[in-house]
Amino acid sequence: MPLLDVVFLLLTFFAFALLVMVRAEVLDVELPVIEAGRSAEQSGAPVVVTITEDGSLAIDREPVDDDSLIGELETRRTDSDDFTLMLEVDVGSPSGRLIELVQTLRNAGFDRFGVLGSSQSQPPADASAGPAASAAD
Repeated sequence: MPLLDVVFLLLTFFAFALLVMVRAEVLDVELPVIEAGRSAEQSGAPVVVTITEDGSLAIDREPVDDDSLIGELETRRTDSDDFTLMLEVDVGSPSGRLIELVQTLRNAGFDRFGVLGSSQSQPPADASAGPAASAAD
């Protein structure tokens, strides 16, 4: 008798799994089109925090470690009347690194920041051109 219960349990499980898979494929959902955002109005140059492809951080192109990031941003915020924080993330960087950075910034009181992006897709860097090709951008 217990074998029959296991068979019915498996049958129920696969019937439910099939129902969920078929339902997910049939849903007619139209996703919104995302257009480029408007330029931010600012008087001074923004402070740019960069996440590189290997996950390391930089502030205004100067490498910084995780421990000194918040201290450096606090210093720049107190030195400037018009503090604007922007995040620049390499497409090859780990996505979890961006989530960690946002959480760290929010915990430190940096609730307002923007994310820099490109208005058009960029072709991948040509490996045969070497590092000089990417430095020209």
